Amino acid sequence: MVRKDTAAVVCEICGDKSYGRHYGVWACDGCSCFFKRSVRKNIIYTCIAGNWRCVVDKSRRNWCPACRLAKCTKLNMNRLAVQNERGPRKLRCLPMPRINHLNSFKYDVTFSKSVILTRQCILLNFMTSEQRMEVIEENCQFVFALLILLSGDETTLRKFSVRFILFYISPNQLFEKNKNIPERVQSDAEQLRLLVCILLSQSKSSLLKFAAPLANFYKFCLFHYCYQNDSVASASVLISAATWLHENDSWDLSSLLRSSPEHLITEVMSSADKL
Repeated sequence: MVRKDTAAVVCEICGDKSYGRHYGVWACDGCSCFFKRSVRKNIIYTCIAGNWRCVVDKSRRNWCPACRLAKCTKLNMNRLAVQNERGPRKLRCLPMPRINHLNSFKYDVTFSKSVILTRQCILLNFMTSEQRMEVIEENCQFVFALLILLSGDETTLRKFSVRFILFYISPNQLFEKNKNIPERVQSDAEQLRLLVCILLSQSKSSLLKFAAPLANFYKFCLFHYCYQNDSVASASVLISAATWLHENDSWDLSSLLRSSPEHLITEVMSSADKL
């Protein structure tokens, strides 16, 4: 059934159209889902500006999740209602891939996640769908490599970063080049979000030239967040990992993925646009 605009009221959080009360307040679908996701995953956000005064409206509600959640809390959105409601419905079981394709299936899933993380980056918020697609196609390989690095799968990281090097250096140089692969690093959701911002702000993409001055800002945010969580040493390790990924700026994914990167990107973007 199609919703009628005459039935809509203003979302108390961002000012978008709301068609009902969610967790005790009039909220749009976007804000209610954001609140539910934040509570269920117990996410701790950090204000990107540092002053907890960011504007939360329809066009800027995704800019600072910390201030958005703070506004939800100020309006007394009910956290207990989220915790007590039933979980997601069970999805119909999908057929498992054949056993010899399990690894490729795993990397397809990881690559799809990298597309989603790139798409959700705040630097893409004000781009057209065509510009966003171009940025994702040029940069999601770095986010994919980051996820592989975070998983501790150094063997795979060598496998798809070595192939392009073989064309122009000797085996000895190859060993020297790859022995500097960063040690296994770990990150929580906020650190991962900031790492994606750092990777994209250092991108060579013409559409992201405006973000180059923001690289140091996001690094500062990462240090500040790690300091607040008593893990300041991890900030240097994470930033070094991001730097290494850009220094090795060509990746051969054909040996890892079951589907082509272009197909996976189109599939993920199409699904996201329907939500």
